[in-house]
Amino acid sequence: MVISADYFIRTKVVLKLNYNMTKLQQLQQLVEEKGELMVMSDTGEKFELHKHNVKFDDSSDLVEIDGGSKKFWLIPSKIAYYWTHDKAREE
Repeated sequence: MVISADYFIRTKVVLKLNYNMTKLQQLQQLVEEKGELMVMSDTGEKFELHKHNVKFDDSSDLVEIDGGSKKFWLIPSKIAYYWTHDKAREE
C-alpha cells in the first residue's frame, strides 16, 4: 500500500477536530476555519463548501449548499470523505 503525503495532510486536518462533535459540527468548524472545504458523498459526488454558499442546520442535520441555479442538501452521515481544498490534490 502506497501512502502519499496527501494522505497525511488530510489525516492531520481530521485529527484536529473534537471527536465529541457531530459530523455536521465538524464540517461547520472546518468551513469556518479554512473558508472552504471539499467533500465527497458516499456515491462519489464532490462538492465545494464555502462560507458564502453553505448553511448548517442542526435541527434537521442537513448541509444546504446554494449552487446558484441549484440547491443541494447533504446528509452529513452520507459524506464519505472531506479535505481542505488548499492542501489536498488528487492524483
